[in-house]
Amino acid sequence: MEAVELKDLDPRIIKQVEDLRKKLDRNPAHAAGILEGIVQRNPGCLEVRQILRQAQNKASAKKASQVTKLLMPLTNLSLTMGVDKKIEKDPAVVMDAAEKAITANPQNTTAHSILGKAALSAGLIDTAIFAFESFRAINPKDSTNAKALMNAYIDNQQTEEAIKVGDATLRLNPADDEVANLIKKASVQQSITKGKWDEEKDFRSKLKDEEQSVKLEQASRARTDEEGMRSLITDALAAIEKEPEDLNSYRDAATNYRKLGEFDNALEMLGRARQTASGKADTTLERLVFQIEREKMAAAIATKEAALEQDPDNASLQSELEALRKEELAFRLEQAKGLVQRYPNEFGYRYELGELYLAQGQLDDSIKEFQLAQRNPKVRVNALVYLGKAYKQKGFYDLAAEQLELAKKEIPVVNEQKKDVLYELGSCYEQQGDMDKAMAEYKALYGMDIAFRDVAEKIDAFYSSKR
Repeated sequence: MEAVELKDLDPRIIKQVEDLRKKLDRNPAHAAGILEGIVQRNPGCLEVRQILRQAQNKASAKKASQVTKLLMPLTNLSLTMGVDKKIEKDPAVVMDAAEKAITANPQNTTAHSILGKAALSAGLIDTAIFAFESFRAINPKDSTNAKALMNAYIDNQQTEEAIKVGDATLRLNPADDEVANLIKKASVQQSITKGKWDEEKDFRSKLKDEEQSVKLEQASRARTDEEGMRSLITDALAAIEKEPEDLNSYRDAATNYRKLGEFDNALEMLGRARQTASGKADTTLERLVFQIEREKMAAAIATKEAALEQDPDNASLQSELEALRKEELAFRLEQAKGLVQRYPNEFGYRYELGELYLAQGQLDDSIKEFQLAQRNPKVRVNALVYLGKAYKQKGFYDLAAEQLELAKKEIPVVNEQKKDVLYELGSCYEQQGDMDKAMAEYKALYGMDIAFRDVAEKIDAFYSSKR
């Protein structure tokens, strides 16, 4: 699909759009209805879509509909059912469906996300960026959308914008390696672009201010070499001296120490941050300390594993490695217990503790935590899945099936988790001797992914027994 500018559309449409633009404040709902039709007929015109979005937002602000709110979950569900296949088959149809959902509720982030994915499939990169930016304006904390936006920016050579989004996202979750890698990718692309610029004309001569030139050069390489990271650490330390209560400076220093593998220095900076008045009340710092301490242990384990690969018969190295692994597991369990004790209503912590209990075979303890963890919407589905698996390990197949059935209904798209749930659900029914229900789940999975585990063998065995 080709991108089209407003000026290249039929003159009658141009006039109609301009007239509607002038009437947005008076009757935005009416304008949105007409603009939606124009966008449907001209999906490649981003400018009309942007005007439509203004109309949708104004109409929503003018009259908040309770009916719309009630219908939202249904809209999201119908929109996401088999969306990947729909996008592959006809992205324009999906884009139109997404716009209808946005008209119903401009705050519908699912619709903005699907619009962006469909636009990418249609080759409309600017429209995709607009959709992901609209999502980010509604929920700037969503890391999945941030990554989608960063990838789109990078594909569109907007590296500076990608790095800005990445930096903001890393502040919220410094442990997100995928975001860090996208920042690095954008920085490398920025350096390459700068190199081409150098060929045409000296880089510094294009900037009026020499100091600005130095900062831009430093920023472009800061995430790709040690010198740049240490420079950023120096800047952060200087900022801390001026503003000792600025938690962002502590985080910046800790993040760059972490990238350099200097975990003790990173932990020291976070320790100092937690001593400040605002840091004492910031629970994200405690969680970040936990993550870095785990990374430190993981790095020590990796070093031992590498040494053991070179000397596989070294009993001393093997013993040291086993001790490190036990220490790491005990540390994670102790930390998770401590977090649950201090923050009993932070149900995400209970989910993590449940995972650790389940890994160690402490089934009753894990069941208790997963039951409570369901109250957190972010981990609810995962908690249902693991609760089902815990029940299954205890041999409570009917209880396990109940949880897995709930999880299946709450996973609207086909992904690895959905496949896993279908398989586990089929296994539960099989253990109960209900082969009709078991095969219904296995067949659904077979239709999605014939190579998933041994589902093909189960289907073949079933039909062989029938013959």
